[in-house]
This record gives sequence, C-alpha cells and structure tokens, in this order.
Amino acid sequence: MKSRILLTSLALTGLVLGGTAQAYDRPGGVFYDQARVVDVRPIKEIVRVASPQEECWTEPVRHVHRTGPDTGTYALTGTIIGGVLGNQVGKGDTRRAATAIGTVAGAMIGADMARNRQQTQVYTTHEQHCRVVDRYYEEERHAGYRVTYRYQGREYTRNMSYNPGSTVRVRVSVAPAD
Repeated sequence: MKSRILLTSLALTGLVLGGTAQAYDRPGGVFYDQARVVDVRPIKEIVRVASPQEECWTEPVRHVHRTGPDTGTYALTGTIIGGVLGNQVGKGDTRRAATAIGTVAGAMIGADMARNRQQTQVYTTHEQHCRVVDRYYEEERHAGYRVTYRYQGREYTRNMSYNPGSTVRVRVSVAPAD
C-alpha cells in the first residue's frame, strides 16, 4: 500500500514538474499561467455630459395698424371734383389748364383728407421664442479595474477592463539573459 502511494505521488510530481519543464521548452519561450489576485479596485472617472434642453422666453412685439378710409378712394373723388370745378372756373383757352390744375389739386386734397381721417392703433402682443441649448453636468462613470496580482512571490499591478475574480491568466516569457 505504501509503495502504491509513493508511486502515485512520484507520478503526480513528475507530471507537475514535467508540465512546467515542457512549458519552458515551447517555441519563443512563452507560456501562460495563473496568478493569484490580491486586490481589485474599481477605477472611476468624472465625465462631462451634455444634456440638450429647450429654453423658451416671451418677447413683446409692437404693432402699428392704421384704420380708416382708403386714400385711393378719397384721391379719386378729389380728382373728379377738382376737375369739374376747374373746368367750370376756367374760360376759353384757360379752361384746359384750369381743369388740369383742379384735377391735381383735388387729388392732393382728397388724399390729405383721407390721411387725416385715418386712425392709428398701436398694440403689443407677446411672442414666444424657443431654442435648444446644451446644459452640462458631471457624472462619475466606471472606467475599469486596478488589479494587483501575485506571481512567483512578486506583485504586479495593471488596469483591466473587467474584474478577473480570484485569479488572472498571465503570459510568461522566458529568454536567456545575455
């Protein structure tokens, strides 16, 4: 029974040592192993984030509105009345000139009367205007993990994008020192 346990122990030791020895004999002297993780700390970073928001405000708008008779109607009426009066006032050769002068004067008087009869209304309305603006705020975000692991009695630290758990796979490279 003792010899069986001894043979089993020797076989296992040979496999373990043999496996390690073969790892060093691989081409390029590179192999992979497991290292024990001794510390994992999350890495946080502060990020500036834009948040588009609609911003609205109300502005007063002044309006001017003229009401009353149409100046064209008064000017036309003045033209006709002025022409008729000029025609009646003028005698002989001056009749045409008096008609023309009466027509122009009547048009001017009619337009002036219309302007005097117009009323001006001024009123104010409020119009809403909107635009989109970016409001910024700072936010803490997860950026990875700072992992400390121990391999063959030495500690190493590396930033990683994931939490490896209790062990991490390491790449070992062996080359002769010159």
